Amino acid sequence: MIMPLTGIENLLKQHIGLHSETVGSGTVRQAVEQRMRACGIGDMQDYARVLALSDTELDALIDAVVIPETWFYRDRHPFDALCAWLREEWLPRHAATPLRMLSVPCSTGEEAYTLAMCLADAGLPPALARVDAVDISPANLDKARRGAYGRNAFRGNKLDFRDRHFTEQDGRYRINDALRHYVHFRRANLLAPDFGQDQAPWHVVFCRNLLIYFDRDTQERAIDRLQSLLVPQGLLFLGHSETGLLLDRPFQPLRRQRCFGFRLGDPEAPEKPQGRRQPPRQAPPGTKTAQNPPGLEEVTRPFANVPVQNTTPVTAPLPAEQPMEGELTRARRLADAGRLEDAARLCRHILDACPSVAEAWYLLGAVRNAAGHAREAEQLLRKAVYLDPLHQPALVLLGVLCEQRGDRTGARRFRARAARAAAPETAGEIS
Repeated sequence: MIMPLTGIENLLKQHIGLHSETVGSGTVRQAVEQRMRACGIGDMQDYARVLALSDTELDALIDAVVIPETWFYRDRHPFDALCAWLREEWLPRHAATPLRMLSVPCSTGEEAYTLAMCLADAGLPPALARVDAVDISPANLDKARRGAYGRNAFRGNKLDFRDRHFTEQDGRYRINDALRHYVHFRRANLLAPDFGQDQAPWHVVFCRNLLIYFDRDTQERAIDRLQSLLVPQGLLFLGHSETGLLLDRPFQPLRRQRCFGFRLGDPEAPEKPQGRRQPPRQAPPGTKTAQNPPGLEEVTRPFANVPVQNTTPVTAPLPAEQPMEGELTRARRLADAGRLEDAARLCRHILDACPSVAEAWYLLGAVRNAAGHAREAEQLLRKAVYLDPLHQPALVLLGVLCEQRGDRTGARRFRARAARAAAPETAGEIS
């Protein structure tokens, strides 16, 4: 017999693709208990029956489980890259062509309105530019349509956009009507079979920090969908921990640091191989591993401090009793919430206790790269592939970093190694 909580977790996965291990069963249980109190239901089995019959209650539970954490110009670098693309590529070549952008999931609207600000600041009128903003949560969409935000939605020191595009009223900041004309909110589910079928393809898609909540099969389905939604040469922006999912796809990274943007259909991009991707390599027997999204795995101490001559690289298993899974998951959540310093601090704490946890080193390198320290990140990643020459996400990110600093030879080499690492029959080949 399936336990009530397991059944509820399965329902969430079926409906929105949520893999409960990414947020923790404890988080799901707390949300369920919160909704049970709100509904006046004392037994979880009774609540599970109500949930199976009520779309309204399912929506309420989703809102309780997936709490939005976003703000205007979050991470900023993707938006800087978009603005540069608008100035340098789109406007000179397509000034009279209507531009279509997609924000999915749009949460409470901050990302979608930020895209609209980029369009307005570039001089594109609403008649020639459109942002489709999609989310599964009615509550999020209601807040987005209201367009009124508190101070927590504005972070950092560069807040001049607030003066241009908002009006302060009763302690909150309201989006100006001129900006609202760009954005079109609607409720939809990216994983639904009919998503996007009634729409023309988009030129730019922002889908950041959604895929980390999916298991590997669902991630692959989502990437298939995102790829199908783009026009040739369209741009896709992902979260920094999700870029490894594009390894065997026809995408090339944009040459702007820390933007985590990719172009579809670059002539130099390898064709996607036929058939499904190989599953991730299994850890050695007795090794504990965290269920982490691709792109946040193993990193080690700075490469310069490790002798490489006459040394055989190995991947050391974690101590069987080392409670690292929860700490690594917590570090990953901090990073995905934009708390990069806290995430780096936790990674270093883990490594002080157990320096052989390769996954923590990779996460530290990814975080340092996201914080703008590409040189340090590259050192960490090189040490990661020294210890584990077949580590796919580290190889992928090294390729991206090489590409960004103009080392096309190095980028091709790391991409080739990453492709070989994905194939079991060539797993023993290292170059």
